[in-house]
This record gives sequence, structure tokens and C-alpha cells, in this order.
Amino acid sequence: MWTIRFEHEFIKYPGVTEEQITCFLTTWNKDLSGQEINEIKERQVNPFPKSSPYFDQYKPLDPTGWKLPQRAFPDSYIDFMKYSNGGEFQNGERYFQFFDTEIFREMNFAYEMPEYMPFAVSFAMDGSGNHYLFDMREAARNNEYPILIAHSGNLGYEDCTLAAISFMELCTERWELC
Repeated sequence: MWTIRFEHEFIKYPGVTEEQITCFLTTWNKDLSGQEINEIKERQVNPFPKSSPYFDQYKPLDPTGWKLPQRAFPDSYIDFMKYSNGGEFQNGERYFQFFDTEIFREMNFAYEMPEYMPFAVSFAMDGSGNHYLFDMREAARNNEYPILIAHSGNLGYEDCTLAAISFMELCTERWELC
């Protein structure tokens, strides 16, 4: 049961039902469908003008082999989803725009997470283009994963930052900007 109270609850939605959570947990990380692969491929556009020397070097991403981690979410995250299926909250300077179960998978593929950060799973953003991600490269410790923060325009493990050692710490720590 979720007992954490955020300083600010800007948008709180009804929590997921048992049926919704069961469906979500069995579908969020399934293989890409043919339709999803085609949609991702159609979004691939050469960013360089034809006059650029880089135009001919551009190679669109191939999502065919993309996989989301086959790991379970922390109980704390599932408890949060039962409290609010998505929403916007704040503690200290940490602002959260949590994905709901309907857009969760879509957001991870829209930002091409399996390409740039395999085994990282984006579950929220901070309102400034940064993703909060479960780092699932290693097995959970005490049913929790480290939480990373990475900017949408520079996704990669080498440029991300450790935000918290668990989902609970992320949501409760009163981080303040200097």
C-alpha cells in the first residue's frame, strides 16, 4: 500500500485496478509487434539536408531486435500505480510526470530506449526533458533497482546520473537545487 505523500499533487489519477495491473504487467515488455516496428521505422527521418556531407552516412535505426527487460517492477512502484495511474507530483525540486499504463510502453519506444539504454526503463519525466529510469542491467536488490536520470536528447549510460538507489528514495528524498 502506498503511504508516501508528495508535497504537491498537481494531477492524481485513480489507481490501476487489479485487472489493469495484471494486463500491464503481462504486456509492457512483450516483443514488438509488426505494427510497432513499422511505426518506429516510419518515424526514422534523415536529419541532414541533401547538401550535407553526412546525408549519405545516415542509417535509420532498426527496431527489429529491440527488447524491454524481462524483469519485474519493484513492489513500491506497483503500489504507486495502485495509488495513481500516472500523474504529476513534486517533492522538493523533484518534479515527476509519471507515465500511466496506457502510454508506458509507447513512451519507451518513442524515445528509443532499447537502442540507447538497453535494460533501462523510463517510467516518468521531470518536466525538463529528463527521464527517470529503472536501471535493470542487474537483478533487483531488495526488490528495488537504482533510478537513473537521463536527458531525452542525450540518452546513454555514460551521460546519465544516479538519482536514487530505489523508487522509494526517489519519491521521498527532498532533493534541493544548489
